[in-house]
Amino acid sequence: MRPTRAGIGLAIVGIGCFVLGRLFGTTEMFYLAAICLISLVAAVIYTATARLDLTVSRTANPSRLRAGAPARIDLGLSNRGRRRTSVLRVQDHVQNSTGASLLLAPIKSNESSEIAYRLPTRRRGRLDVGPLDLTLGDPLGLMSSTVRASDQVTLIVHPTLVDLGVLHARAGHDPTADQQPIRALASGGDEFFALRPYVVGDELRRVHWRASARTGELVVKQEERPRTGRVTVVLDRRRSVYDEEGFERAVSAALSALHAGWRGDDALRFLTSASPGFTDIRSRGELDAVDEQLAMVTTTESASLVRTIDEITRVGRGGTLILVTGIPTEELNAAIEGARRSFGLIHTVLCQPVTNITIPGAVMHTPDSDFPAEWSEAQQRSTTTRTGTYGGSLS
Repeated sequence: MRPTRAGIGLAIVGIGCFVLGRLFGTTEMFYLAAICLISLVAAVIYTATARLDLTVSRTANPSRLRAGAPARIDLGLSNRGRRRTSVLRVQDHVQNSTGASLLLAPIKSNESSEIAYRLPTRRRGRLDVGPLDLTLGDPLGLMSSTVRASDQVTLIVHPTLVDLGVLHARAGHDPTADQQPIRALASGGDEFFALRPYVVGDELRRVHWRASARTGELVVKQEERPRTGRVTVVLDRRRSVYDEEGFERAVSAALSALHAGWRGDDALRFLTSASPGFTDIRSRGELDAVDEQLAMVTTTESASLVRTIDEITRVGRGGTLILVTGIPTEELNAAIEGARRSFGLIHTVLCQPVTNITIPGAVMHTPDSDFPAEWSEAQQRSTTTRTGTYGGSLS
């Protein structure tokens, strides 16, 4: 418990009145000093005896936070006490910001109130929210007391997801492809397989309305559909080829490419230039796990994209290879040319401004480029190449 500015001011006034009363023998000054003292004592007693019996809930909306996307925290407070609360100041601390400071109107007994505030989601990664403190005071605002209502929680801000449309990959010739189970959580297809909970991004035409009405929650038809191609996405983690913003764009591009391949019902695998092996993605849960991994990924000095390209060329042939990198080099250009003999199609996404070294047909993801439009154009060129009407090559 501590005095507020108003309480400190009233104490100073009371002392001043008492001193003036002694100096000039004015009875009215003593009356004013007494009134100030009584007010302060009453405020201390009220604040000391006030009890909060609140339950607090904190919910992030949306549940999966994306960097750069609007997000908020919804706070729900329920008064389980016998009397109405006073006006409360809600202070929720948020990492890398001043946090949220809100005034909450009195809550009657056995009633609830909800408030919300925006979250800073400029950067992916961990975001610490809390602890949440409630400050209560007396009706005159002379004293205040702060109680901790909720501990700190850690939220994950995921990479920005760019809608690239469906990626139709080339067929692969991976020796392990036939041994992998058909994806159980495909979002497209014609053969009904089972039901699963609705997740953001599912098509509404896949919702099973009759089952949703029975369960009270949205469920969608889970279909079984054979994979038509293979997509291998490689994220370059070399610190030397990015600035900070460039690497953020690269992480976003890698995740967006995986989602594009997922919607195309292709066999997916992901790796970085610093990882020892592939991560096969056969279910929505495995895709979400890679999403979590990319939320925390950083650059490193111990990485070689050229060596990674050589290794994946030896492991499996065919399919579409997507390389996400920053500043291109002559060595990388040569490695890509060598990989063309093993992969049906290679897309290279460059996330740093163009230098004097270029990669033919590269898709640019820079502040001055339209990444979705360039990606779509590259897809159209690759489709034309497949029909035999396009004589060039695509990187």
